[in-house]
Amino acid sequence: MRTIFLASVTLLILALVPSAGTPANPAALIKADQTFAEATAAHGLEGFLSFLTEDVSTLRPDRPVLSGKKALAEVWAPLLNNPALAVRWQPMTAAISNSADLGYTIGSYEIVGSDDQGKRVVGTGKYVTIWRKQRDRSWKVVFDAGVPDSPSPAP
Repeated sequence: MRTIFLASVTLLILALVPSAGTPANPAALIKADQTFAEATAAHGLEGFLSFLTEDVSTLRPDRPVLSGKKALAEVWAPLLNNPALAVRWQPMTAAISNSADLGYTIGSYEIVGSDDQGKRVVGTGKYVTIWRKQRDRSWKVVFDAGVPDSPSPAP
């Protein structure tokens, strides 16, 4: 299942990569993703949802494809409404399609919390977000998914 997911995302990304000589500048998309992260950090679920299209979708293990802002709100609410957790991400790269209406960002994320004994616990991973340019020229998320890094081996 993970192989199919990664292959699908890779094909989608390759379809979005601008061809050589195309003047698409991904800086606006990197900025949109950074602003998305800042809004989520400052406003939790409300900030997160403000960057999603109504038809947004995601993939989760052992579940059907989740579609719609309401479905993503239900999945993300426990994490983003929990004051004991901090979710941060940073885009590493971006590309925009030749038509300049679709693009993607790839980055890393970190979720920080505490275990039952109060010890700091950090989870990390990578993500891909696919963006669609809106009529007002802003970028909104149409697809978002991430994969966790493997836990570090115990010392």
